[in-house]
Amino acid sequence: MKILAYFRVPFPSREGFSAYRSPGLAAHVPFFLLVIFLGLLLCGLSPLLAVWAVAGLYLGRDVAVLCHYAPLLFLVLLAGGFTLLYSTKPIAFFGRQHPAAGACLTAVVLATQIFVAWRAARSS
Repeated sequence: MKILAYFRVPFPSREGFSAYRSPGLAAHVPFFLLVIFLGLLLCGLSPLLAVWAVAGLYLGRDVAVLCHYAPLLFLVLLAGGFTLLYSTKPIAFFGRQHPAAGACLTAVVLATQIFVAWRAARSS
């Protein structure tokens, strides 16, 4: 299946003229950690956290490539990270008060991941 080829390489090559070369890991790792942290705040230590981890890994790769072409996006990513770290208490409180919202947001993250993988498979 072509859609599974999207998940073959979580960290693309940084050699030559690769778009992942810059900012690459400088954008990928913070995005990955922030998505996992957001999933942890919303869902707690549940199996749903695995969806957030996979999405953080593969969508983080895509965001890192986009940051190469739109450097302002890297600053937006960093600002979003600081905002998330600043507002952990309200997000965690919301996740505890509304567990269905965490599950629904996990479904949205999963649907986004599947859509991006489908588009990548379709374009290749």
